[in-house]
Amino acid sequence: MHNFTWFQGVVESREDPLMLGRVKIRCLGYHTEDTNQLSTEDLPWAHPVQPITSAAMSGIGVTPLGPVEGTWVVGFFRDGEEGQLPVYFGTLGGIHTQPEKTPGVGFRDPNGNYPLSEGPNASTDTVAGNDTNSLARGMGGLAITNRVENLDSMAKQTGFFQFEQLEEPAPRYAAEYPFNHVKSTESGHVEEFDDTPGSERIHRYHRSGSFEEFGPDGERVLKVVNRNYEVTLGDNDVHIKGDANVQVDGRASIILNNGGDIISNEDLNINVLGDFKMKALGKITIAGLQTSISGQPINLNGDPDVEQIPI
Repeated sequence: MHNFTWFQGVVESREDPLMLGRVKIRCLGYHTEDTNQLSTEDLPWAHPVQPITSAAMSGIGVTPLGPVEGTWVVGFFRDGEEGQLPVYFGTLGGIHTQPEKTPGVGFRDPNGNYPLSEGPNASTDTVAGNDTNSLARGMGGLAITNRVENLDSMAKQTGFFQFEQLEEPAPRYAAEYPFNHVKSTESGHVEEFDDTPGSERIHRYHRSGSFEEFGPDGERVLKVVNRNYEVTLGDNDVHIKGDANVQVDGRASIILNNGGDIISNEDLNINVLGDFKMKALGKITIAGLQTSISGQPINLNGDPDVEQIPI
């Protein structure tokens, strides 16, 4: 029986044809850096160790994907000194310089893509090449700057056709190391679980600019940069204890297939800048303790444009 032999190395390929999360690792002390003598293709496939919270069976659990080309990893050879059955279980980050893409030299990303010098996950501060996400280090990042540069606003009615601007809240980001727990993907999707004292927040960001953020006081900001489609197959209950403001820049339509009610416990105003028309295939009843109708003129015999009822 072989004894396990530990190794450190660099991932040079993750194009696993079996899609098991395997990678090809060039290991220090076992493999030469000369890719002409030992090419990436000739390195053995290394299997990933998965956590006990993942079943690693029939698609149940977390997909064992994470390292990219250029990632330093730690593992062991199941076959000892023979070094043909590698298993990896951890990654090693650090502060690196941008290596040149040198043909024939291993222990780096053979494609020259990593470490990043630009893009959504590139370093945004003066500490070049720090592998810990800048959001986690309190330095900000594109997920925050993109939001700041694209803040929205809407109209809030304050009187009869009088409005004020209601601004989209700015990001509540005030992270400090080591409290912000960040997960970031290659294309720029981000999740933050920030435990910074006094600035606790949860933030989910899609690279398109759509996001959801919960601030330290429980405030929620949700933004969708494209179409939003929502379906509820059961009942839907909404309780708003404060004011509600809705602005639709395009047309709006509400269809009630089984009727409905609008109840206001206080005054209700409907203001229309253009024409206002009500049509019904049945009766229209207007009742009140006092009813006032004003206009110039008032036509009680019907408007020919409206009388052709078909709705």
